[in-house]
Amino acid sequence: MVKRFILLATLALFGVFVFAQDVIMLKTGDDIEALIEKVGAEEIEYKKWDNQAGPVYVIKKSDVFMIKYRNGAKDVFDTPAKPVQTQVEQPKQTPSTSITPSTPLTPLTSSSNLQAEFYNIGNDDKAMLEFFRRNQMAYYNQFNQACKMKKTANALLGTGLGITAAGVIFHIAGKKAVNDAEKSSSLNDVVSNVQKANVLLDTGSTLMVMGGLSTIGSIPVYAVSASKKKAIKNDFAREYFGVINYTYQPKLNLGTTANGIGLTLNF
Repeated sequence: MVKRFILLATLALFGVFVFAQDVIMLKTGDDIEALIEKVGAEEIEYKKWDNQAGPVYVIKKSDVFMIKYRNGAKDVFDTPAKPVQTQVEQPKQTPSTSITPSTPLTPLTSSSNLQAEFYNIGNDDKAMLEFFRRNQMAYYNQFNQACKMKKTANALLGTGLGITAAGVIFHIAGKKAVNDAEKSSSLNDVVSNVQKANVLLDTGSTLMVMGGLSTIGSIPVYAVSASKKKAIKNDFAREYFGVINYTYQPKLNLGTTANGIGLTLNF
């Protein structure tokens, strides 16, 4: 009974931790995990989800595209306006690869630099979102969804590693209880320590399994996200530049990451 209660409580806590928050989706493509306090006529008041005891933040509604509430409801505040179509000189292409765009492109960047800007962005998702937002909202919406999948993969990975670490701690505590039982001279102490050890070891094993599943589950989500982003870039390059396949060289970078300092392979 004790083991079943701990397992159910852990699953409930896991569900609340991952899913029970409001999400403020900005027009820039960024998301804010929040606890909505008030939605006014011109401003939105909220607290950061990971610091609910902290200060109340205020953001203008004009900067917000949509709010997704934790109960599944949504509030859409504005629909991005379509850019005004103007006559823009398209980059010259050779007859063998030139493709006429099916949708007029109205970039704020000069047409002579548009293709260079696109390829120089590389794998910078934030810069690519801004590029699509300025030039083609249809691609922006698709790319933004793929980026959200990447955020989901990162959340699954972080949660999985955290739960696994908690499981290891429980497992270590269980091993200690086993050692205490072996050293005890009193029968009551032996029984008590053995029972305690069993609960800790079972809980630790359950948490490690859950953490492992969450970590493994992040892999296909990340792979699908990367595949979608590449396909969107391919489609844009094919439609507007006549390029059959969008590619750029992988880069190995040394720098800071969410988990500290390390090497990252960008491809």
